[in-house]
Amino acid sequence: MIEQTIFDQYGITVDKEEKGNRYPTFRSGEAIYSIIPLEEVNEEELTERHQMSEHLALQGDRYVSRFILSKEGSYISVTEGQLFLLLENTSQEEGRSTQMGRKLAKFHHRARSIATPIKVCSRVGEWKGLWEQRIDQLERMWNDKLVAHPNNSFEKQFIESFPYYMSLSENAIQYLVDTEIDDTPVMTDGGTVCYERFTNDIWSGKPCIKNPFDWVFDHGSRDIAEWTREHYFAKPLTHQPEITEFMIDYQALGALSSFSARLLYSRLLFPIHYVETIEEYFSNPKESRANELEDKLNAYTDTAHYYEEFLKRFYEIAQVPARQLNIPSISWL
Repeated sequence: MIEQTIFDQYGITVDKEEKGNRYPTFRSGEAIYSIIPLEEVNEEELTERHQMSEHLALQGDRYVSRFILSKEGSYISVTEGQLFLLLENTSQEEGRSTQMGRKLAKFHHRARSIATPIKVCSRVGEWKGLWEQRIDQLERMWNDKLVAHPNNSFEKQFIESFPYYMSLSENAIQYLVDTEIDDTPVMTDGGTVCYERFTNDIWSGKPCIKNPFDWVFDHGSRDIAEWTREHYFAKPLTHQPEITEFMIDYQALGALSSFSARLLYSRLLFPIHYVETIEEYFSNPKESRANELEDKLNAYTDTAHYYEEFLKRFYEIAQVPARQLNIPSISWL
């Protein structure tokens, strides 16, 4: 912890380090501070993150961490050649996982009204390209392993399972493309602040911290889908009640449009859980982690038919009137 630098450049005394956060975090008086290391300075990106955090704070979200200026009047500081900036969070309240759907809907509603264009942090309209890029990369790896022959059980499972997941990915991409061609976005389909990966634990900390460096600007269905996916795999046999409750709570502030529902479904169709498992394994993790990834891959492939059943019933579980909204189904499910 860089206590002396923090005091010299910000006049802030480090009282206590806070553990269990993505970034180095400490408490000083009644506030929590997060240190964000910067490999490089992308002024446009930093400006956008600052604008998003200020907008949400001014809209009344008291959990948002805000950029603070150093004594030199800059948001960016340096210590031992390392650039960093400091975020301040004055909330002392513990985040709770109750009514998470309603809280997320409120967060999206507040952020949707941001007037400043968000470009660098935006993922709006980019899903198709990003998905295709990752599947193409996996297909190249699969072809290489097929030619070289698998040399362990993970590679063997990858070779056997990839055609199925490539097919599922192609279905997701086609469903997304059809949605963008056939359906029309409404006001509530505007871009909003989302998380790279929204889960139940994101806002359940003590205190609750909403860090702008965890955010992207995207369609709100991103967060709904990722919360749903994480919950399904955490509770594959008992997922339905809480997903239904989450979706009812989210839609209490306004029903999903058919466009939103279809984007959400396309994201659940895309097997990012499988893709990330393969990607991480071939990035050469430690042996203990490699064993965990093999167990995870086996679990995904062994229960793929249950996930198909979940996808088949998703609109019903989510309380989305698919027939009334003329939302197409996937014929093979």
